[in-house]
Amino acid sequence: MQEKTHILDRVSSFSLLLTMVILMIIGAALIPLVDVGSSPKPRQGKTLTISYGWRNASPKVVEQEVTSKIEGLVSAVKGVAEVSSESYFGSGRVTVVLKKEADVSAVKFEISSLLKQVRKKLPEEVSYPELTGGEVVNDEGAPKENTASHLLTYQVNSNLTGEQIKEYVKENVEPVVRAWEEVVWVDVTGGTSKYMEITYDPLIVANYGLTVADVEDGIKSFIGKSDIVGDVMYRDEGGEQSRVTLYLKTSRFSRQIGEMPLKTVNGKIIYLNDLATFEYRDRLPGSYYRVNGLNTVYMNIFVDADANEIELSRQLRAKIEELKPRLRDGMYLTLTHDAAKDKQSELEKLITRTLMSLAILLVFVWLVRRNWKYLSIIAITLAANILIAVMAYYVFDMRLHTFSLAGITVSLGLIIDAAIVMVDHYSYYHNRKAFLAILAALLTTIGSLVVVFFMPEYIQRDLYDFSWIIIINLTVALVVALFFVPALVKQFHYSSRMPIKRVGRSKRVMAWTRFYRKYIAFTQKRKWIYYILLVLAFGIPFHALPDRWDKEKVYYQNEEEEESPWYERAYNATFGTRFFQTELKEPLSKVFGGTMRLFAQSLDENTYAKEEEEMKLHIRAQMPLGGSVHELNEKVQILENFLVGFKEIKRFESRVEWWGANLTVEFKDEYRDTSFPYVLESKVIGKVISIGGADWSTYGVSERGFSNSLNLQYRSNRIEIAGYNYNALYRYAEDICARLKQNHRVMDIIIETPGHERQEDELYMVYTPQNFALYGQTAAAMHGTLRELLSGVDVGRYEDEFIRTDIYLRSLQSDRFNVWDLEHTHVKTSEGDVWLPPFMDMNLREAKNCIPKKNQEYVLRVAFNVLGSYNYTAKYIEEVTDEFNDRFPVGYRCLNNTPNWYQDEGTQYWLILVIVLIIYFMCSILFESFRLPFVIITLIPVSFIGTFLTFYFSGVKFGTGGFASLVLLSGLVVNAGIYIINEYNNQVAACKAQALPRVNLYVKAYNHKIIPVFLTTLSTVLGLVPFLIDGQEEAFWFSFAIGTSGGLLFSILALIFVMPIFMPLKKAASGVARHTRTASCRTSL
Repeated sequence: MQEKTHILDRVSSFSLLLTMVILMIIGAALIPLVDVGSSPKPRQGKTLTISYGWRNASPKVVEQEVTSKIEGLVSAVKGVAEVSSESYFGSGRVTVVLKKEADVSAVKFEISSLLKQVRKKLPEEVSYPELTGGEVVNDEGAPKENTASHLLTYQVNSNLTGEQIKEYVKENVEPVVRAWEEVVWVDVTGGTSKYMEITYDPLIVANYGLTVADVEDGIKSFIGKSDIVGDVMYRDEGGEQSRVTLYLKTSRFSRQIGEMPLKTVNGKIIYLNDLATFEYRDRLPGSYYRVNGLNTVYMNIFVDADANEIELSRQLRAKIEELKPRLRDGMYLTLTHDAAKDKQSELEKLITRTLMSLAILLVFVWLVRRNWKYLSIIAITLAANILIAVMAYYVFDMRLHTFSLAGITVSLGLIIDAAIVMVDHYSYYHNRKAFLAILAALLTTIGSLVVVFFMPEYIQRDLYDFSWIIIINLTVALVVALFFVPALVKQFHYSSRMPIKRVGRSKRVMAWTRFYRKYIAFTQKRKWIYYILLVLAFGIPFHALPDRWDKEKVYYQNEEEEESPWYERAYNATFGTRFFQTELKEPLSKVFGGTMRLFAQSLDENTYAKEEEEMKLHIRAQMPLGGSVHELNEKVQILENFLVGFKEIKRFESRVEWWGANLTVEFKDEYRDTSFPYVLESKVIGKVISIGGADWSTYGVSERGFSNSLNLQYRSNRIEIAGYNYNALYRYAEDICARLKQNHRVMDIIIETPGHERQEDELYMVYTPQNFALYGQTAAAMHGTLRELLSGVDVGRYEDEFIRTDIYLRSLQSDRFNVWDLEHTHVKTSEGDVWLPPFMDMNLREAKNCIPKKNQEYVLRVAFNVLGSYNYTAKYIEEVTDEFNDRFPVGYRCLNNTPNWYQDEGTQYWLILVIVLIIYFMCSILFESFRLPFVIITLIPVSFIGTFLTFYFSGVKFGTGGFASLVLLSGLVVNAGIYIINEYNNQVAACKAQALPRVNLYVKAYNHKIIPVFLTTLSTVLGLVPFLIDGQEEAFWFSFAIGTSGGLLFSILALIFVMPIFMPLKKAASGVARHTRTASCRTSL
């Protein structure tokens, strides 16, 4: 009976090819419109922030009266996952993290409504709580407080003064740069500004019967102000009325500043000359920033964190180059920092890998077939896939960045796989029956990648866009394989049938076929032997058995403990006994552990260790109590002069702030991996010791670094504890410190407030209220006097035709009045002379400038260093946290909060089982069988043996890339089995009229498909070769490529020797055939 014609065969190949060409042209036209960037496409933020202020309120008062009330409200909102807060002096902030599935707009609206209700219950002095967040942010893990990133730095040189350079840059360069919407702000630093300092004597002011407030008001009136005071009705000449804005501006004072009138007292005008002196002075900076020790002016450009930094950097640099000729003579802008440079280099490297992978694959195709028609079909198919996929990128608003470009590179091999199978099948059989096998093969790969979206965040953030790109490309590959590949085969008149003269049976082929038949027949009779060998090769995980099987620990004591289930008691009575754990577990693991045990041994030291960053030397410094930022800057300059002498240093950056100083030293590429960084650190340590006068520390090069201060020592490990009572929490932190000190490997232990480690000391006063009433004084009068004596105030900005400057008003005694005077001398208040000690007691304490809370719990941190491996440290910290969680009462807990550490619960490995189930059900639908899909999925664990051995013998770190290779491998290795079994089913269906041995039919299907299967597997491996070129410098891609390649190559052995073992081949194909095809049922090979 004649076979039915496929519906697509009725469409002319010309029409199909014309459609393909049109789609390719559209895709090519959309290439410039595709978003290309250095980072993933931003997604909607899941973090909301509530900010508020309370002038002059202490952190404790802010926390009790405002923060705790707002926290209680938002914690009960549906969709809120986490609430944290920080209460500062005069302000506070509550941060709300939403659940993944939460509707951000709905939650934001509900919180806004609650804030309106709670506003009436807050103190009147508190500002209205402002709710922000929920906009589009860059999703790269934990939410970041700062959504701006430092993109460019320009050094500005001129023969002008520093202040003049700053003014010129702000007026002529900054507006041009800020024209870009993505530019958040432009920071012009360096140089020394001028200001006018007015100094008064409080005693003289009091003798004139004035107060400092009178002086302040007089100066402000003299300076004048410009302001919009409102709208007024204006009638023009025609009598028409209109509303206009009223703008008031004080006229400029035309006489000398010393002749400024302040106030009239008893008919006499008091002038500024009578009370104070004034001087035009250089303002001492509140902070310093230098690059390579050069004290010059820098223009730092900060942009949105989700901006396309590569393109934005190019545009900004081009605009500034265009601007340079229009600057005044002698003004030079020199680019000293470009954050997009490294990202551009990474992007170019990935593009090079993609092109290299493409070239390797095309050369491979040519070498295999040595046929220009075949090569042309594959090349056109690849071009069609890529260009049509561009349309999908544009429609779905995908961004091409480092991981998505890598996805394109990886998918090239898979696209060629589908093309090779369809070309070989259609050119031989002239039908599209291979499409079902291609569909199943690519759907299994897509199914394995879908699981990525359900994995832990630390894995998903690297693989999210990578997976989406591969899914899109494979979906396009299915369309191209079904519609366009057969049309290309027809158009090129290509046939894979060899001429008669080349069909002669080779002795080697015949010998292999006879051997293979005998091998399959032998394994069909003795399957149990091979089952045991495969289980032993993969391994029985005795090494992973826990000491005991207990319920999840609850961190409080139950009055009545529930009885354990029977299976837990059975486990603890057998595998959980001391005899098994100490005497049997290790020998059984060695004998029966197989390749899984070897793999697990390599994971102990290598799995998910901290990501290696570029080596930089960090130097920190801090002045003791009473030291100023200017004194610290002098010491930092000495160190900078020392660093300038080393030609091996690429760049060093210095920041001196109120809290201390931080120097970051970068090394030239050719010296970074030599001994120089360690030599330099040693010399720097010697230098800072000789400088002295401050607390110094270093880290980033050697494992422990250096510190001459307990407070500045860098600590790489942290245990955080949380609870509802701060005092009790601190006592528990001290208990943890005592426990850690018992281990001689643990050192540098300290208790910190998370995020606010640099607290400083302060003087505070405790009032004696009864003495205020006894002596007729008030606290307000004393505070006003102390403010006048100890602090200054900025009163405004003065401008005339010669100068523009800020005015600073301060007391003459502010530099002379000290703690001794406060305790032993009288001060003059508005209510008379007062001696302060009877009214207040002065003490010293650590300033609590911030009180942090998380989920309505106080948080403290125990920070320390451990001499040992990453694995040892993680296990030790887990032991300590488990011990104290058992001891803590309800409401208290502790956890490991070491940077780059996470709780690996093994969830991701269970998701591989989900991949296996997805593949099983897909194959069940294709083959209409429950047994054949089981044969397919046996290839997965066998191919894992190859991956295990690859990582064990190579010593390559597993990491996220290694796990990604297991995910992709699960979807790839089954493809070859699907192609062969699909062909086997076709042979069985065609030969049901003849009682042929199924072994013969399987061997025939194997011979028909082994060449394209071998080519598809090898092409996938070759497509990964470019990822191996850079070695372990690219840790993710190297482990991904080597794990996938090892598993794929081993899967060839599994396909040839393992899959037939599980095939049901004992019976002969008999019965009535649906379609009798004598020609296709020939047993000859």
